[in-house]
Amino acid sequence: MRFIPLILAFLVIIPAAFADEAAPVIYTKTTIKIIPKADKTKVELQPAEKKDEKEESKPTEVLPVLPRVTKEFTVEVRPIEFLGQHDFISHQPFTDKEGMMILITPPQIVALKSANLLAKVDVLFVMEDGLISQIAPNLSLPGLAEPIETEKSVHAFVFLKAGTAKESDIAPGDTLESPLFKTHPIMLEDKNK
Repeated sequence: MRFIPLILAFLVIIPAAFADEAAPVIYTKTTIKIIPKADKTKVELQPAEKKDEKEESKPTEVLPVLPRVTKEFTVEVRPIEFLGQHDFISHQPFTDKEGMMILITPPQIVALKSANLLAKVDVLFVMEDGLISQIAPNLSLPGLAEPIETEKSVHAFVFLKAGTAKESDIAPGDTLESPLFKTHPIMLEDKNK
């Protein structure tokens, strides 16, 4: 009789200790914003030169370049170990406004390796402060011959539908805004000092 409480405690503690190892990879969904790098170049239209008044007038104005705008995507957030699983069923393809973000904690220089994602993807390499350092467009991860080494320490890979980076005008130097990244707060200067 004295051993019953001990046996009950053993039956409760042992399964709880192994529960973490057998638990499936849990993920969340979040919304990210990709903010374009500030473009300081100005496009100025030059007036057309008049060659001859007898010649037919041709439209010579050039359309101005439209400013780049912020884009939003809904992404699944998963740990880096997710890409190494061989038994998961790929949930692709993504729609135009969704994707997957693989977190790398702590941020480090890593290699993007072959994975079981069926459709082609654009991969954004995102640093700890949210800056997009590289983009690998139109990748087929199952057929990736060599790993792609990151040039700098990265905090995440963001997988988007192939062609999204070009269609949405996403470029290296743009910033990914998410609570998962350390972004520097805007500082206002006191001009009276």
